[in-house]
Amino acid sequence: MSDKSTDTSGPPRYSSNAGCSASLCWVCGGGPLTCVHEGNLPTTLSSEHFQITNKQYGHMGALYRCANCGFHQCTGMVNVLQHYVSMEDQQYEATRGARALQELGILRHIPASQRRGRLLDVGAGSGILIEQANKIGFKAEGVEPSIELQTRAKELALDVHLGVLPHPDVRGPFDVITIVDVIEHVPDPVGLLRRARELLSPNGILLVATPDRRSLVARLMGWKWWHYRVAHIGYFDRKTLGAAISAAGLKVSALKRPGWRFPASYLVERVMSYAPQALQFRPPVALDRFIIPLNLRDSMLAICRPHEFEKV
Repeated sequence: MSDKSTDTSGPPRYSSNAGCSASLCWVCGGGPLTCVHEGNLPTTLSSEHFQITNKQYGHMGALYRCANCGFHQCTGMVNVLQHYVSMEDQQYEATRGARALQELGILRHIPASQRRGRLLDVGAGSGILIEQANKIGFKAEGVEPSIELQTRAKELALDVHLGVLPHPDVRGPFDVITIVDVIEHVPDPVGLLRRARELLSPNGILLVATPDRRSLVARLMGWKWWHYRVAHIGYFDRKTLGAAISAAGLKVSALKRPGWRFPASYLVERVMSYAPQALQFRPPVALDRFIIPLNLRDSMLAICRPHEFEKV
């Protein structure tokens, strides 16, 4: 899961058609913002809509585009942290084996000479990436807002702190920080990156993974793209991700297209979510044994360093 917001005051605020004449872009601070999708949220939101494995694709808050930088954001959804705190996701844990291979693949993008030292995973879930990082030589810890997922991590003796950044028990410097599929959930992405930058060692590495709304698959699928979902409130492309990273005092040293791994049954179920209800069925349990690598090149993995770092 993720550092979704640090604002826990008041009830959650969201609107399927929120006006934003006085709102500013979450990346560049500019505007104006123009509505590009009126939104189609359920009448009542619950923690189930924010599950990692939620498959209600094509549902989102009202989406606005910044005329200055092009960033797309759901301006009316700025305080949803309580949904992540209470969120439970049994299917996420059921796919732990496949996700472990996926997280190991992410870690392999770290230069071999720097696969050691302290690692922080922001939005650590039940500690899958932390578990893999420890196995390859890191001393890893994480931060996670979901009580259920953080409890599971503790049961596995993984060092995951309950909450979000900043966190009193999370102290730098870290040699590597990972923010994987998190930044699209927060209403202050630059602030999150800055908090990570403050915890990073001078020659450390920050890995940021997020969907790419300008990818070929995203453009072909339009509003039915699987990354258009309730929990995603900010949508990046290469330009806006680079702008957010730069505004946080970091620079991109490489941009990758990460792949993912899922049980075959999980992928079949995802594909069927696009079919009429009458044609949907439960995939055979036997498919759970088969792990499918998948790379549709619709995600970005930015490998970042502090601005002042100069490679010798």
